Amino acid sequence: MTALNLEIIKQQLNDLNFIADNIRIVTVNAMTDDALESCTTKEGESFFNSYMNVVYKKADRYVLGYICQDPLLDQAIVKIGEQYFDPTKQANEDFQPYQFAILTEFKIFDMMKHAKKNKDFPPDIDYLVSKKKHFKNVINS
Repeated sequence: MTALNLEIIKQQLNDLNFIADNIRIVTVNAMTDDALESCTTKEGESFFNSYMNVVYKKADRYVLGYICQDPLLDQAIVKIGEQYFDPTKQANEDFQPYQFAILTEFKIFDMMKHAKKNKDFPPDIDYLVSKKKHFKNVINS
């Protein structure tokens, strides 16, 4: 994965119809082995895994956004305390910390409410775009 500079990240976000200046870029780090062991980590299922990890209280928040690679890759990760983690990538790949552009974070109640509206599928980028009036702080209308 090739890391991108901030200017390229912002341009790609703008090209995807997001308001790049309102989007935070954070570093996703590795979890401890004990924490990772207790997480749901099915390969290729970041949205489901992150959703389940919040439901089962292995994480505090479900986080939607993009891995800052070329091209940007939509992904769901989790937040624990003030740190961000990607149990899916960490468990299934040679994990290296990476930059992540956050579109939104959901606490458990909001995440489940949105999943119910999304036919019981965890909220993803397409869902956010379909509900853009609720996410107008990051999506151009």
